[in-house]
Amino acid sequence: MGQMGQLGQAATERLGNGSSMQAIDESLAEFCRHPDVDRISLHTVDHANGTFRVVGSAGSDILADGTELPLETSTQVLVPARGEVFRAGNFATHDEFERPLDNLVLDMGYRSGCSIPLFMGSRPIAILGASSLREDFDPEPVLEAMNEASLALTMALGKLGESRSRVVVCIDDELLAQGIARVIEKTAAVEVETYSSAAALAAAEGSRRACEVVVCDVAFDGVPVDSFLASLRSGGTNSPVLVLAGKDSPAGRSLAQQGGAAAYLARSAGTERLAAAIRSLIAGDTEAFRPDAGDAEPEVPRLTRQEARILVHLERGLRFKQIALELDISESTAKGYARNLFAKLGAHSRSEAVYIARNSGLLDLETL
Repeated sequence: MGQMGQLGQAATERLGNGSSMQAIDESLAEFCRHPDVDRISLHTVDHANGTFRVVGSAGSDILADGTELPLETSTQVLVPARGEVFRAGNFATHDEFERPLDNLVLDMGYRSGCSIPLFMGSRPIAILGASSLREDFDPEPVLEAMNEASLALTMALGKLGESRSRVVVCIDDELLAQGIARVIEKTAAVEVETYSSAAALAAAEGSRRACEVVVCDVAFDGVPVDSFLASLRSGGTNSPVLVLAGKDSPAGRSLAQQGGAAAYLARSAGTERLAAAIRSLIAGDTEAFRPDAGDAEPEVPRLTRQEARILVHLERGLRFKQIALELDISESTAKGYARNLFAKLGAHSRSEAVYIARNSGLLDLETL
């Protein structure tokens, strides 16, 4: 192992002693022990806002820790933010090196450098960059050392909350939503926002930060999940969606498929499966937990609100006269809704309708 490889290993060992800003700063300082590295810096990336923030640095100063700037101001940050490695043996001859912060770097005497993306799954969440005062700088050994320490730095940032992914939980029951959120935060090491109504979700639309995953039930605030997901897409939210069903059923799976959900789990699957699904979706893997077409029934009948209410009352054993009183409609109207319900379910009697709805999971949907 060369000198830079040893420095990368030493930086990793520093982080092994604890995930604190002091440990990160000490880790970065290891790189500056090499004579070709005059500055090393670590930046987190906010893709939603198109910005980066200086988290830590060692060596000569350029930007103070905590400084936040647009990605477009720095080539050395912008290129790895796209998921690519930046290398320049001479900044002056690099094709892209002409942005505002690039000029500041040149004015301060830096002549060469390199930088790499730090990934969480397939998403660049931070940038590690080195700069040198030399024009004949060879970036490859430095890149080797930075790659050696990249995983440890990524984990350290995640534990400090500097680069945590964000998950939005949309569950009608606020206590249940909060419970699921705490489980996800603890097991998947992410930030979680919860919403228990469509109104609350809409109110936060302008201020809510971009998220990596949306978690919801088979219905949210009286809207089936396929319609809810369609409204999310029309509102500009394109994050993968995990349908976390209260009970596994063909109806739930079918609605998840129809809505284009990336993953489907029943809550009974347990916390480890839930955390694994969240991590997989953040990493870009939408295959491991997707709704299985082979297990789903044909398209779930779409019931009107009144038909759904009729079904619930039939399941409770109420007669049509009682149902009419409950819904404040005439008995003949109640029977008309029931005829439409039977036709949609392919049933010929109230008992058959209830049996079909129960076995398909239709009665478990919260929209009823």
